[in-house]
Amino acid sequence: MNKYEGFDRKRRQNLLIVEGNHEKNKLFRLIFKCFPELDINMDDIWIYGTNIYMLYEDIVREYGSDWAENQDDIDLPFVISKKQGREQLSYKTDFVNIMLVFDYERHDPNFSKEKILEMQCYFADAADMGKLHINYPMIESYQHLCSIPDEMYSERYIPVSLQPGKFYKETVRKDTIFREMFEFEHKIDNFLHNKLDICDEQVRQVCCNAILEIAEDENLLTNLAEILRMNNDGAESEKILKQLEGWISKQRHIQKKKSYWTYIREVFVQIVLHNIRKANRVQNGTYQIEENRYKEVFERLDEVEILKVQNTVSQDKINGYIWILNTCIFFIAEYNSSLIFK
Repeated sequence: MNKYEGFDRKRRQNLLIVEGNHEKNKLFRLIFKCFPELDINMDDIWIYGTNIYMLYEDIVREYGSDWAENQDDIDLPFVISKKQGREQLSYKTDFVNIMLVFDYERHDPNFSKEKILEMQCYFADAADMGKLHINYPMIESYQHLCSIPDEMYSERYIPVSLQPGKFYKETVRKDTIFREMFEFEHKIDNFLHNKLDICDEQVRQVCCNAILEIAEDENLLTNLAEILRMNNDGAESEKILKQLEGWISKQRHIQKKKSYWTYIREVFVQIVLHNIRKANRVQNGTYQIEENRYKEVFERLDEVEILKVQNTVSQDKINGYIWILNTCIFFIAEYNSSLIFK
């Protein structure tokens, strides 16, 4: 299978296989900007386009129903690049690490606790077959904090009866403190395009980057005027500048006297730590962790055991529930623990 005829391949560092567009273009794009130390190219994030139960069936079609016991290694890049009809097939030997990010999605008609457990058990090593991170119930769980810190996150769950998945997304949108701050860059870009008629994407990016580097509200109006005159030949009106100033001055990072990316990086660290605590609560029954023990606790987390708990507590269709937990965010700590644990 891994025969390269007539050309050399460059072995890239990391492959991230995600379920959909939100994962790639919202969550991970934001993470990579906050943590430039993460050496993953956006082109090496593949959108699979459907859920983990369909991936299971694709593996069965390629390797047979006994694939998990088969001595042949499952080659996910091959399975997915073949399914997507890529001009050049890829193989697991093309990558040093392979990570998979999928949703639990118990509401899906194809849900199978046996199949998802089989997947979690098999895909346990990023440097081998790949490592699977399951988000409970969906990817949006990374936003499901109502404050920082959020002690109530310990007991946050959703009833199994909350179906379909769009109702969970609506719940997160209502509860989260992160939605506006995570969309800030996009809103700035839209403002520059719609209000100041800056149509050149590269010029807008320069303006956005400069605005995101502003760390305090002192001389904010003057700074904005200088940034925008530099790229818009002084065409901005005082009214529009005042509108932009008022909006930016209310942002949390400005109030904390930090640049946008510095502040959002700190937010992501807190999201990781909250989910380590939650994972430990699900697996071991303990939410509180001493600051100097986070790394130790993290290294003892077992995503197979966590999945078994989730399968058990959610099996009752009337009274069952799913613990809110995001595990894909853990890959930051797995890649470089010093980014999270100090």
